[in-house]
Amino acid sequence: MQNQPKIDEIDAKILNKLLKESRTSFTEIAKECQITIGAVRMRYKRLKKEGIITGEVMLVNPHSLGYRHIVDLGITSTVEREKEVAEFLESKPYIAQMVVGGGPFGKYNFFGKAALRDLNKLSSIIEDLESNPHITRVDAQIWAEAVNVEYPQNLIIKPLNGEDQEKPVRPAPINIEEAQATKFDEIDRKIAIALSQKSRTPFRKIAQELGISTKNVIQRYKRLRENVLTISTITVDLKKLGFNALAHLSIKAANRSKMPDAYAQLLKIPNLIVMIRQIGTYDLYACIALEDFEAWFKAAFLLHKIDGIQSIETLMGPTPPYWPLNLFPSLLQGDTFQPKYWLGARKRNKR
Repeated sequence: MQNQPKIDEIDAKILNKLLKESRTSFTEIAKECQITIGAVRMRYKRLKKEGIITGEVMLVNPHSLGYRHIVDLGITSTVEREKEVAEFLESKPYIAQMVVGGGPFGKYNFFGKAALRDLNKLSSIIEDLESNPHITRVDAQIWAEAVNVEYPQNLIIKPLNGEDQEKPVRPAPINIEEAQATKFDEIDRKIAIALSQKSRTPFRKIAQELGISTKNVIQRYKRLRENVLTISTITVDLKKLGFNALAHLSIKAANRSKMPDAYAQLLKIPNLIVMIRQIGTYDLYACIALEDFEAWFKAAFLLHKIDGIQSIETLMGPTPPYWPLNLFPSLLQGDTFQPKYWLGARKRNKR
């Protein structure tokens, strides 16, 4: 707790606005907070300096780039050879966001993701990984979709209580089989790369770097926001906002026809920040940011009241160094998926 900076109601409002839309102007924020533009700018710089705001990103839709399937890979290996296995996994360009040492997914030694254009490649990937003599098993869980699965606006930042926040609504599921790759040229690609890494970059600066007009950049940006760049947000250090753990929920539905209602009920749970439809052992993955055990008890009470859920497997883990994770921007540059690692502790519970 000693590393948690103090923020007031105005700081919380600024963070709330930028989590919802990172390109929100300081002028608009100043008007809503009833302070000067200069004061907003100073607070924003302080929030970055204190490490509360860790970045400004636009999340990339992998389906728009032709990656129709995102797969979670749970990898079991011999404990004494984890170092060698980690080096082996790091050499694989199709794996990213690797959790080492069990992390929140405690039954596995490693847990990562793969982005595939063709699901038929999954079997060859599993065979390739299991060819390592120190890997004993690879389990796969397929995402039904990889768009609009993060809900940064659902994060309640104290001293705000969340009552005045706009409640998130889960968008209609997309049909992956009908999804087509978006056609865009090299200039579009460079604009998307720039904004996925630093979303508040002025359009004028991008125009100067690309040698085109600011108007052209804005027109292309509007087109990219329709499909390629889905969510514009800041990334934050959850721990510095008072969230000391994440509850990872693997959910089985009692009746899949009732899942839309379950989605709506899940989104009413404070600080539920990720929800993903899945195909495999589980029907849904959700993640809740927690301050303490009392917060978990309150969330668990709400979970047990939701109809249509057969069972929930709950795994506790630490917060990552930044959130949202921004998993897919490297796919704008080709088929290489950038690996990133963090450590976690093992703990498992079942509902």
